[in-house]
Amino acid sequence: MARTKYAEHVGHKERRDKHVSRDEYLLSARANAPRGVELPQSKLLPLDVGTIRSAARQRDSLRKHIKDNLSNEALAAQFGVHARTIEKVLARETWSNVA
Repeated sequence: MARTKYAEHVGHKERRDKHVSRDEYLLSARANAPRGVELPQSKLLPLDVGTIRSAARQRDSLRKHIKDNLSNEALAAQFGVHARTIEKVLARETWSNVA
């Protein structure tokens, strides 16, 4: 069998002392991996990320407000009619004479 550099180190104690298990390596690799602005291809700053997340929260809040207060179902409940009645009014199938 041919002697390789790996085979030469297998028996050496100093090589075994430096051995790290795969799980330990993966944990330390993830913990020490560059993130955010440390990456060369990064285009955002931490302030940008905060602004984006804030805008998303506002958007979700507006969607909830629209669904709860301005949807066809919410308008129908407010006026005591069926949701299809609201749809017909908006499509001008009924009440077309009113602006």
